Amino acid sequence: MRRLFSVSLATVATVALAALPVLAGPVADDRATKDDYSLDTTGSATTLKVGGDGPFLLKITPKNGKKVHPDAPLEISFTDNAVVKPAKQKLGRADLKEKGAKEPVAATSLRATKAGTASLEVTVSFFLCTDAWCQRMSDRVLVPVTVEE
Repeated sequence: MRRLFSVSLATVATVALAALPVLAGPVADDRATKDDYSLDTTGSATTLKVGGDGPFLLKITPKNGKKVHPDAPLEISFTDNAVVKPAKQKLGRADLKEKGAKEPVAATSLRATKAGTASLEVTVSFFLCTDAWCQRMSDRVLVPVTVEE
């Protein structure tokens, strides 16, 4: 009887170990990477006159069946530079052109403060999801800007 019990226990342990990957959730290959989205700033002004304003637009395009979560936190922040200043240092969901868009676009304006050339450094944080999970993504974009007299 004792031997029968140990065989049954071994069988149970084998089945439990085999089921562990299924119970543990998505495997590492299912996680999002930078290949699962793109960040596009082509609608942003890259040449301005001192004292003038121009648009800043950032579009997040999910790929590979992923989506940007429509309600999770989304933050876009700017690093200070001497050439241009954004109208707002941080953008969030309230700054999106269209609420709940599959490809969210954040917008603000840039003010040219001094002649010169600089890269506007933009930090982006949002949640990329599938039907089974969501993952916070963080990235950085550099937007070259030239300010003329």
